[in-house]
Amino acid sequence: MARLWPRDKSEKLFKTPTANLSRNGAPQHPEKRKQGGHGPTLEDEACHLLNVEPGADYGGDFSPSEWWGDFAPAVRRWEVLTGQPAPVPVEFGPRGGLRLAPRFAEWLMGIVSGWITKVEGLDRSAQLKAIGDGVVPQQAYAAFAHLLGEMERGRHEGLGGTA
Repeated sequence: MARLWPRDKSEKLFKTPTANLSRNGAPQHPEKRKQGGHGPTLEDEACHLLNVEPGADYGGDFSPSEWWGDFAPAVRRWEVLTGQPAPVPVEFGPRGGLRLAPRFAEWLMGIVSGWITKVEGLDRSAQLKAIGDGVVPQQAYAAFAHLLGEMERGRHEGLGGTA
């Protein structure tokens, strides 16, 4: 894997939403998950490392920086790039504990708010599976643009070359 900058200079990023988020069991503190020999999940990070309560409210173009701790620079950058403020990342589960809010996973993936989370008939589990199985539209666009550029460059190079 290539690095664009040294690991110690990079900012803290959230884990990528995965299709099995709804089947991982209850969130655990990331350190506890690591002690068990597993990597922390997005839900672990959202429920144990952030300073926000379900139902928190704010006005404006950006979410409150104090919610995000070490993740604040990355969250702010994504808010600017997507033009969408980050939604509250957690919600109460059926037993009263914290769990990942699907709207936050949807936002992390760069998907328009409600594209998955407002589809009739999809429960939380199905929403998280769809989000985790999805593609970040901005990354897909960049990949296609790169491939099209390579194809175009190949066509131009082929015109003047010898066979």
